Amino acid sequence: MAETILYEKKDHIVTITLNRPDSLNAINRKMRQELSDAVIEFDGDPELFVAIITGSGRAFCSGRDLKERAEDNARGIQAKASASMRKDTPYMWPQTWKPMIAAVNGFALAGGWSIAQLCDLRIASEEAKFGISETKWSLLPPFGTILPKQMNLSSVLELVLTAQPVTAQRAYDMGFVNKVVPAGDLMLEAMTMAQQIADNAPLAVQTFKELAYRGLNMSNQDTSALTYQMYDALLLTEDSKEGPKAFAEKRKPQWKGR
Repeated sequence: MAETILYEKKDHIVTITLNRPDSLNAINRKMRQELSDAVIEFDGDPELFVAIITGSGRAFCSGRDLKERAEDNARGIQAKASASMRKDTPYMWPQTWKPMIAAVNGFALAGGWSIAQLCDLRIASEEAKFGISETKWSLLPPFGTILPKQMNLSSVLELVLTAQPVTAQRAYDMGFVNKVVPAGDLMLEAMTMAQQIADNAPLAVQTFKELAYRGLNMSNQDTSALTYQMYDALLLTEDSKEGPKAFAEKRKPQWKGR
């Protein structure tokens, strides 16, 4: 049973809560593994269509547990970048094509920014603070090298080079956050958005997410070719037959995810 992560399912939505409030949800080795395990479980569950990640207490996630890092250094354990990442990605878990929403309730710093970045949509409390603080401690943010594909380069450089946190509104203005809401409305807004997504055909949603991310590294011609290839595959599914049938019969579609 997970000790640092809460995993709560409701209908087709799972809420994954980072649960080390006394440490501002700092990422130690146990949390990193349990968070990865939670996302893998979500990805493999055919009944789950959307995930929400949030934090307990007054932080979303304050980043790497530097106390653990300092203890490792004192014991002569040499840190390696590869030890803090998965081999196939500079992030903390394998890619999933299911949509994920970050409900940022407080500090989202360093690795906390990375977790929010890993999600596809970000809703922030007005009280949230965002920052990429690694350079302050002679570390590097590996996730930051991919960030210019999501935001303008000058904003990324400002965040990394100054290592100063910004408000939720500033993160919204930079194009990182989708919506800023009062603290008391955060989870309601996140759940509303998750339900809007979950009401749609899961395979269509997942296919578009995959195309959107793969297209970042492809030419327009290659993206177009891949789109038609994946669209043809989608049209062979049961759900792609159920959608038009439900429309014609004026009823809500019954998605099967196949």
